[in-house]
Amino acid sequence: MRVGTKELKNRLSHYLRSVRDGERLYVTDRGRIVAEIRRVPAATTSEEEALLALAADGLLTIGSGRLEDFEPVRLKGGRRLSQMIIDDRE
Repeated sequence: MRVGTKELKNRLSHYLRSVRDGERLYVTDRGRIVAEIRRVPAATTSEEEALLALAADGLLTIGSGRLEDFEPVRLKGGRRLSQMIIDDRE
């Protein structure tokens, strides 16, 4: 469903009920879509399910490596790059 910003403002409760019922709402400004409002999915039971859902939506790519294989970047003198960034922010 498409709705203009003025109409959305005037009848917000009505449109939120539609969204709660599963309808997607596209908000337009001068006929151009500027936002999408959709129902928040039910809470997932695990981090893995949440990550799979985000991957399905194209919002992230699940890595293929193992965390155990990760080595932090160390610069000359043995300092970690991440620690240097933290120190710089302080």
